[in-house]
Amino acid sequence: MNIKFIEIEIDWPSEIKLVSLKTYILSKLSKYGEPLRWAISSVSNPSEKCMQKISIEAVFLISKEDENDNNTDLL
Repeated sequence: MNIKFIEIEIDWPSEIKLVSLKTYILSKLSKYGEPLRWAISSVSNPSEKCMQKISIEAVFLISKEDENDNNTDLL
């Protein structure tokens, strides 16, 4: 197992309510590995009002097999 720090930006669609945001974020993070710790570092509201952008900093537990296969969208 290795530990990997990444910063990602995800879309926050307007249909995802605040009470469901944690579950939504964790579902997005799961494709990078097992999140050990994560935090929202910023939220921006681009010109189109229907979707916000969330910047997330996260530390993941990565198995050696997954490390080669993961295609992460780093900022």
